[in-house]
Formats: sequence, structure tokens, C-alpha cells
Amino acid sequence: MDGNKDEALKCVKIAEEAVALGNKERALKFIKIAQRLNYNLPLGDLLAACEKLDSGSHSPTSSVSEIRLDETKNDAVSANAGEFLNGNVYYKEENVKLVRRINRNKDYYAILGVEKSCSVEEIRKAYRKMSLKVHPDKNKAPGSEEAFKKVSKAFKCLSDDGSRRQYDQVGLVDEYEHNQQNVRRRRRRTANDLFDDDFDPDEIFRSFFGQRDMFRSAHVYRNRGTGSNQREDIHGGGPNIMILLQILPFLLIFLLAYLPFSEPEYSLHKNFTYQILKTTENAGVEFFVKSAAFDEKFPLGSPSRANIEDNVLKDYKNLLWRYCHVELQKRHWNKNLPTPHCVKLQNLGWA
Repeated sequence: MDGNKDEALKCVKIAEEAVALGNKERALKFIKIAQRLNYNLPLGDLLAACEKLDSGSHSPTSSVSEIRLDETKNDAVSANAGEFLNGNVYYKEENVKLVRRINRNKDYYAILGVEKSCSVEEIRKAYRKMSLKVHPDKNKAPGSEEAFKKVSKAFKCLSDDGSRRQYDQVGLVDEYEHNQQNVRRRRRRTANDLFDDDFDPDEIFRSFFGQRDMFRSAHVYRNRGTGSNQREDIHGGGPNIMILLQILPFLLIFLLAYLPFSEPEYSLHKNFTYQILKTTENAGVEFFVKSAAFDEKFPLGSPSRANIEDNVLKDYKNLLWRYCHVELQKRHWNKNLPTPHCVKLQNLGWA
């Protein structure tokens, strides 16, 4: 890590200054930090110079043993006091705090960071955000796997109306899980086909994001069962068909939004867009256009204007036919009802 190497070199510089000032305790402190940040740094000469310093609180043997990196230690504070070491991987303090908060919490709503009155969409957004933060392949802090399981279990419960309603009645995680275990025991006693496998948090994650190797890891989650109920699910495989079906409407909306679209040149009714009145040369049917440049674009007597007016007449005729049909149906119940649109059709010779 280049960033860790830079921090280690800064610690080496501070240690050299401490040696120059004769401060053995401070020098040893920053040599230890430098070794934790970058174990490959050549610090032999600096250690030798540090051992020559006189200090009552540090002996050469104990000082050397103190600065050796304990590879089995999980947590070590770095120079910037904001990073920790888990094996050979550094993680930030905020990751530790998040994992601890989730693992200590017993309320599903608090685990996801949502209110009890939130919608399903808000729960999905909260799960998307939280699962990415605590996924074991992304967050190397101790306890991240347990936190990821709790986040997935909270989402599985609250995203379903039935289980959410049951959880709201019970209230706490432990009581809810105890209730769920009793339900599973009853199902085992009543029918084998109703056996409810233990949930797979990584399967929920992959199904939610529609990817089989989100972080290209090889984690395997086993669902406990007997006989044919035992199965394994490993990262990999084809796309989730249900996810594709769910996002298909959004893809169609996106495509329609970017398809070329042109408004009609005219309207039979006046509205906000079509304000300018025009009349067809034949039959004198009124229609409305949206631009004062209509006559320039479609000059009187031109084929393009004749085509527009033919379309206007066809639309007007179809409109009169629909209204006339409704009027004739009403006359079956009352023969005295007028039929103005049918009269217009007759006057225009279209009846």
C-alpha cells in the first residue's frame, strides 16, 4: 500500500528526530508504528542507533521484542489513529463502529437505519446502502460477516408484508427468531415439503443486486437440511430472471424517453399548445395549429397543405361518426333526443 508506506516513512522520520534528541522511548514508539505500517522497511540501523541511547525504562532486549510485529494480533493502531490492522488488511475506524453498532442492535429497523413507519422502497434503499458497507468482501473489520447476516435478515423480514407485520407484533430480534423457530418446527412435524431452510444472506445480496460475483469472492453459504433439502450456493452462474423481469419496465421507460418524438402539426380542439385557428379549403372544417409559421411551412395550394387538410377531414369525420353513434344509441331510449353530429354528417355528405 503506497499510502501506508508514506505514513511509515513519516514515522521513521519522527523516530530519527527522537534519536537525535536522545528520546529513546519516543523513537521506539514510532519505529513500532512504522513496522506495523510497512514490515519491509530497513530499520536495522535506526534500531541500532536507538539501542545505544540511555533509557532507564527500556532495555535493549525488551525494546527489540516490543517492536516486533505480532502477526497474530487482529487490531493495531496506525499512525493516523484512524486505521486498524486485521491480519494483513487495513480497515478504517468507521468500519469498526458500524459493525459494532449493527451487532449490538436488536431492532431490525435500527439495524437498517430506518423508521418504523417507512415504506418498502425506503427499506430497499437502506439495505442497498448498508449491505455494501458491511459485506465481508468490502469491510474487513472483525464481525463484519455477522453484521452482514443481520442486515440481510432484517431486510428479508421487513421487505415482506407478512413477516414485517409479525415482527412488529413481537418487537425484538430474539423473540422474533424464537417465534420463527417454533414455526419451522411445526412445519417439520406437519409436512416435509413445507420445510423452511435457514436463509442465505449472500443469496439475498446477489439476488438484490442482480449479480453473481459482486466482489469476485469464493464465499460459500450452506443451508442446513436433510436429504434433498441440503444444498450449496456458490458465487457464479447465470443472471437472475426475476431481476431482469423487474427492471424491464424501467428499461422500456428509459428507451421511450430517448426515442425521437414529434407532435402532430394540428389539433381539432384548441388547447395550450394549439392556439392558431385555421380552416380547410374543402368543407370549411376548423382546426388549430401551434405555430404562426404554419402557412410558410405548408403554403395554400401545395401538396403538403392538401395532405394536412385531408388528414384533418378524416379525423373530423371519424369524430363525428363516434358522436353520432352515441346519439343514435341514446335515441333508442328517447326518440325525441337531438342528433346534431349526425345532422352535420348529413350536411357534409358523409352520412
